[in-house]
Amino acid sequence: MIPKVRLVFDRKKIASKDKKGLVQIEVLYAGKRKWITTGIKVYKDQWHDRSGVVNSFDALRYNEELHKQCQVLETWLFDTFGPGKETFDWERLDRWLNTAHRGNSFIKFAYERIENRKDIRESTRKTQRKLIKSLMDFGRIECFGDLKKSNIIAYDKWLHEIYDKQSTISSYIKFLKIYVNEAMKMDLIKEDPFLGLKFKKGDPRYDKFLTEKEVEAVRTATLPSSSLQHVRDLFVIQCYTGLAFSDLMAFDFSKAIKRGDKYVLTGNRTKTNEGYYVVLLPVVMEILKKYDYKLPRFSNAQYNMRLKIVADAAGIEKPISSHWGRKTCGYMLLNNGFSIESVAKVLGHADIKTTQTTYAKILDETIDKSFEDLF
Repeated sequence: MIPKVRLVFDRKKIASKDKKGLVQIEVLYAGKRKWITTGIKVYKDQWHDRSGVVNSFDALRYNEELHKQCQVLETWLFDTFGPGKETFDWERLDRWLNTAHRGNSFIKFAYERIENRKDIRESTRKTQRKLIKSLMDFGRIECFGDLKKSNIIAYDKWLHEIYDKQSTISSYIKFLKIYVNEAMKMDLIKEDPFLGLKFKKGDPRYDKFLTEKEVEAVRTATLPSSSLQHVRDLFVIQCYTGLAFSDLMAFDFSKAIKRGDKYVLTGNRTKTNEGYYVVLLPVVMEILKKYDYKLPRFSNAQYNMRLKIVADAAGIEKPISSHWGRKTCGYMLLNNGFSIESVAKVLGHADIKTTQTTYAKILDETIDKSFEDLF
């Protein structure tokens, strides 16, 4: 159970038209209460229990600040003590409040940057929030002054004691580095604590794409339910269009343009707003016709869960997910002679270097094959 949070005005009953009262946040759990100051004081006739601050030139600013403080607290409570997580602990709350309200708190800075960034999606924001809880559990990186090489090395070691997957550990280090760099840009720290440090990145067992033979195995696999068949068909479309999951779920055939005997789909990627250009091949058109040109819809979690079953039915021992379809498209295009520039356009990469980095190994193999064909 998560504590209840609400705003309380003038708990000590001292406010009047001439004397201000304090607005506090009340945390209620199992009959016990704690009050947290918001730093905002108003007169008695400037408070309404439902509307908050009223009859004040600063009402809008005050109410925005009160909403923000409650939201930050509620989000932390849910992320820490929500369903399937830890049992609420008053001492843990006190420790968080002590850290969050210190003026030189790196944790507070990182949290506010995560919440206020406009250049990331909500799913990315949710993932990066895990950094905040991780740093609080670690306990040695709280203030800007704690950003030292020794503490970052210790944090990496601590992460290795908790997680088995190097890719998970690497993601926490990456998120930390993002907000260390942000702090440096704002002159909150002078020296880069990561300078000279190298950490092992995720070492996946597989390149995240399927071969053309494996795609065909997925396409022809016998599946026991219509929902699995729907997921399989959607994944095949990804493999032949390079559409990311969010763009696949927003697919609208009415926006496709007919050029000659083919249909072309253009648009901007949901994630980056970069343009893409895709020719809808016969295999894709066949699937679209099957669904009367209106594709089934799934949540990302449901889609990825069913993909694992699809892969098993196709005899593929790879942990495929929605992003594999996109990368498989790039692999097949390069393997069939497409230029790196064309692949970047299909996938909607903002910078061709992204395409080159992602498919460097495939590019090397393509060059090797070209030399073999030459001689």
